[in-house]
Amino acid sequence: MSLKVFSCVYGMRLQMVVIWMLLLLLLWANLCQHINKKRWAAINSVIFGLSAATILYATILTRSAGVPEAVLAPFASLTAAQQQPELYREMLMNVFLFFPLGLTLSNALPQKWHRWGRIILTTLIGCILSAGIEYAQYRCALGLAETDDVICNTLGAFIGSTSLLIAHAIEKSRERVRHTNMTLTTTETQFLHIAKAAISGGDLPAEKVDWPAVFALAGQQKLLPILFEAARATPAAGENAVLFAVTKQQVIGQVLNQTVRSAEFADLYRKLRSAGLHPIVVKGQLCSRLYPQTDHRISADDDLLIPDGEFMACHEQLLTNGLTTDTPADELASADEVSYTKKGSLLYIELHRHLFDSSEDAHDDLNHFFTDINPVETDGFLAMPPHEHLLYLILHAYKHFVRSGIGLRQFCDIGLWARAYHVEIDWQRLHEQCESVHAATFAAAAFCIAGDYLGIEFDLPAPWDGSIDVEPLLHDTLCGGVYGSNDLTRLHSSTVTLNAVKASRTGEKSSVLSTVFPKREYLERRYPYLKKRPYLLPVAWMQRIAHYASEKQSGTDNSASGSIKLGKERIELMKRYGIMD
Repeated sequence: MSLKVFSCVYGMRLQMVVIWMLLLLLLWANLCQHINKKRWAAINSVIFGLSAATILYATILTRSAGVPEAVLAPFASLTAAQQQPELYREMLMNVFLFFPLGLTLSNALPQKWHRWGRIILTTLIGCILSAGIEYAQYRCALGLAETDDVICNTLGAFIGSTSLLIAHAIEKSRERVRHTNMTLTTTETQFLHIAKAAISGGDLPAEKVDWPAVFALAGQQKLLPILFEAARATPAAGENAVLFAVTKQQVIGQVLNQTVRSAEFADLYRKLRSAGLHPIVVKGQLCSRLYPQTDHRISADDDLLIPDGEFMACHEQLLTNGLTTDTPADELASADEVSYTKKGSLLYIELHRHLFDSSEDAHDDLNHFFTDINPVETDGFLAMPPHEHLLYLILHAYKHFVRSGIGLRQFCDIGLWARAYHVEIDWQRLHEQCESVHAATFAAAAFCIAGDYLGIEFDLPAPWDGSIDVEPLLHDTLCGGVYGSNDLTRLHSSTVTLNAVKASRTGEKSSVLSTVFPKREYLERRYPYLKKRPYLLPVAWMQRIAHYASEKQSGTDNSASGSIKLGKERIELMKRYGIMD
């Protein structure tokens, strides 16, 4: 079969042979970026084997013995072709003969090797194989052995291997487009400048500021009180009196609510401790103490990590103090997280058995970092030691980034905590921990954003030091709001990103079908009936699709195609920051 194909190709016009080689180069360069690496290497290994077998069959096994002949002078065929034009075809066919070998072998070699190393090795193997064939032809009198054949064969192997260069050029071009699309806007730049001044001190922007846009962005990022505090003493407050007056009322309301919520939480926490319980406070109440004004850091909930054996006792204490939960009683014993609210109160408490959802494949390996926590006393609360808490802040931000996005406040928390507890952090161990879950580059980017854009400066020892392009991450952060909640399209895109991250961990291939029809575990929170009736999964799928359609008809910022498109864009962003291959 292979020989029939080759004979067909040999009869083609030379121009068409060249065109086909170019088309195959482009095809291979694109395919390598869309097929799983292991699968791509396996495919190319098989085709390489077939190519090598075809070469040996055509040049050795089908030849009849005759008189040994050899032409050792290089480029002799070029001279002879002036009198015998058919030799041009023969030379091109010799190039083409080894072209598939070079195309496939270069892609079958380990992708961790540098592309030029793979190209050189492929070309060298092609040269050695060709020289061996010519030698065998001479020794066994199977045909004319020519140096020019070796040159043409080697050239064919080299040309085939250049698909790696084309693939690299395509990827760089796509990166430039992505970078262009992720460049910070003027409003985003002004917002970051003001945020830096508010958190770390310094001057406000000298140029004219679009205050309505900046305040709107600050509201989305839950940083409005912090930014307003820096802006209200500037001449801009008088120049935009109405805007600043309205914003001031918003800020007063937010800060008052946060003050009340913090006081209620502190009172509730004392009651839990008086009951002999040992809940560990994470994030909000601890991080807020690092800001210039504590209650200017706005949060919607308070998180408690409950030690083994105390969860149900803590649950009963919350009920005794007037809080309620929507979690069914028969699910309390196994739930990773249970939420509680109180009528007439701003309290929103989340009790955690585990800090990360153990049913979520993309994050289920994060909990092992926090299995044996020895809490320390911090500002009247039991807390994780500074090292573990910084690791949690990073991984919590990382989790939300993988889903639909994070907010600038998370980078503030990470930076302020790292600066405050710098000497208590084991930076080498922290890097190893983050690297083990593909979060090291993301964490380094978080530190870079905190230092360069928010003025939260501290010395980062090796291996954390280094330059990282963080603008694409910043742009994604500022577009998404806190936890990527700015619009439904972004929220729904989480299915795409989670599937892709899981696939990168397992070596599987993510698909659109898995996005449209996700697993039951993913849908259980939205459709609780699936927990007791898993056989109703098709109903949940249909309900979800109908929900998409209704949102679209009502004019809500959402679409299934938009979610998939955004998800693919964010997958490229995750590749940039080392979260997935």
